[in-house]
Amino acid sequence: MDEWHIVGNGPGDLVLKKDEKVIRFNQPLTIASSADLLITNSKLAGIETGVLVQGEVPSKLFCKKLEANEKELESLLGCKPSIGLLTLKTMLEFGVTINVSRMTLLPSLERPLDYNKRKALPAAYHNWLGERRLASGWMDKLNWPGFEMKLARHDKVNGATIIRHCFKLQSLPSLPKEEATQLLKGLSEVKPMTWLEHIDSSTLKTLESLFFVLRGSCISPNWWLYDNELSTVVNRLQKNLALAQQALLFSEKVKA
Repeated sequence: MDEWHIVGNGPGDLVLKKDEKVIRFNQPLTIASSADLLITNSKLAGIETGVLVQGEVPSKLFCKKLEANEKELESLLGCKPSIGLLTLKTMLEFGVTINVSRMTLLPSLERPLDYNKRKALPAAYHNWLGERRLASGWMDKLNWPGFEMKLARHDKVNGATIIRHCFKLQSLPSLPKEEATQLLKGLSEVKPMTWLEHIDSSTLKTLESLFFVLRGSCISPNWWLYDNELSTVVNRLQKNLALAQQALLFSEKVKA
């Protein structure tokens, strides 16, 4: 069985085996030369839609499968999938061994203080909570040690307050800006284990749309994703929700 190694652009260890084939994303030629397969998104590749595929593919059906999976994932996520998730789903269809490094599917939403306030971060165009939700269902088919994040225990807080604020969070785009800001700041301090004790998978899923913007849309209701000062809070909240989601999905899998 062929062995492939998907290498993301995030931090982390990378140990490549001698005979495995390497997939990389959105890389300049100097780095791309060390990959067997290079996949580049449409914006960087200068094409209108889809992705640019260069190098060795696992099957002549690879590009066709990529195209079909992009549409399927977009319908599941509410926005375009990341190139990493798209490649993962597609590679799983070819019966090969898959190793994954330097890819958490949770890049930071924290913005530099001088970032253009009319411009979204590249990371803000993807539904990372949704991507991790989908990827968690594939873990038994992947060798992906960097996917699971460490979850720390902590003292409990008032669960009723969390539930009440969580319902408010679902209507965040319609709240006055000052009220929304205070809500985000308060909920960003709630620890993952507290979320885990007072929230379920379906509620978490409804919160996913708060953490991405749609490419090509002139106006987004998610103004907090353009706020440089608030981005630290937004990033912390998304990470805490992702940690709670991870524990929740794992516990559901154990019970199944």
